[in-house]
Amino acid sequence: MPVNKASAPKPVRSEFVQSLEKGLMVIRCFDEGHPTRTLTETAAAAGLTRAAARRFLLTLQALGYVESVSRNFRLLPKTLELGYAYLASQPWWRHAQRIAERLGAEQGQACAVGVLDRDAVAYVAYAPAVNLPSLVRTVGTRLPAHATAIGRVLLAGLSEEAFAEYLRQTKLVPLTPLTCIDPRKLAIAVQRAQRDGHSVVNQELEMGLRSIGVPVFDRSGRTAAAISFSVRDPYFSAEKLVKKLLSPLRKASAEITASSPT
Repeated sequence: MPVNKASAPKPVRSEFVQSLEKGLMVIRCFDEGHPTRTLTETAAAAGLTRAAARRFLLTLQALGYVESVSRNFRLLPKTLELGYAYLASQPWWRHAQRIAERLGAEQGQACAVGVLDRDAVAYVAYAPAVNLPSLVRTVGTRLPAHATAIGRVLLAGLSEEAFAEYLRQTKLVPLTPLTCIDPRKLAIAVQRAQRDGHSVVNQELEMGLRSIGVPVFDRSGRTAAAISFSVRDPYFSAEKLVKKLLSPLRKASAEITASSPT
């Protein structure tokens, strides 16, 4: 099972390779809203000088991760290897994907498995709901941890020190009028998730969207991932989420744990 990034040790500064950091920053500045960027735009997005951005882009181009079309640069499919390397390194990942697909089909709801990556949840497995075409998610989707059920149970699995560090470093952005942005109230919600073994989030990420999540443990009992359902149905109350979907989620969590190495 993966290590929560929020509690990962920081490297000794003398061993920190800034050029690698900047190269990854260049890759990350391309996204759904910016599939292509000019040299100037890349430099601004990555916080680099034009000369530095040019060196990194040309290096990435030579390595097959970037191509240039006229004055624009864009990522090439080879960058998928970076994300797939992480997934392939998790021996439980394929099993989790199969479970998410089966569970989603059985319940008719979107099902996701995610891990904590700094202040966000990163999906490592996902099965869409047929009746929710407007809910666009995929493997690799990143969502703010504070506004999602899957994020709340992952935060509940952190040590007190790691959670305090999360609160210090994270800006709790209001995504809907119902989003919890008070650190004290969020801490109470996370403590409740820890006590109950699950979390329900009501329209804090998107209006009309409710979710329920439970932790996924490794063989030592440490929270290493989480699995959730997302429901967009005005007749599906928080109480109904717990009554109908909590038990299937817990069984699925146990299955994923059983597939992890000892």
